Amino acid sequence: MKQVNTYLPDEVLDRLQKQADYQGIPRSELIRERLTAPLKPVGLTTDVFHKTVMEVRRRYSYGLDRQQAESIVACVVYLLFNQTKHDTDN
Repeated sequence: MKQVNTYLPDEVLDRLQKQADYQGIPRSELIRERLTAPLKPVGLTTDVFHKTVMEVRRRYSYGLDRQQAESIVACVVYLLFNQTKHDTDN
């Protein structure tokens, strides 16, 4: 593992330290976890979700009811944005 030095404002360091203390881990471990965590869905709003559900239903000639399509879209979104965690679990 290589060392990287960076400068952060005191309030950021304080917040990181408090969270690390709460989790019972070193601050450096918390920072490594944050840097290697999968990206959070950016721009994914409920409007985008519902439009995607409607598009899935349209592509399947409305053969899926809304609840089925919502379930599929939610599953795909979850898997896409939790890919790194999911890969390390297997």
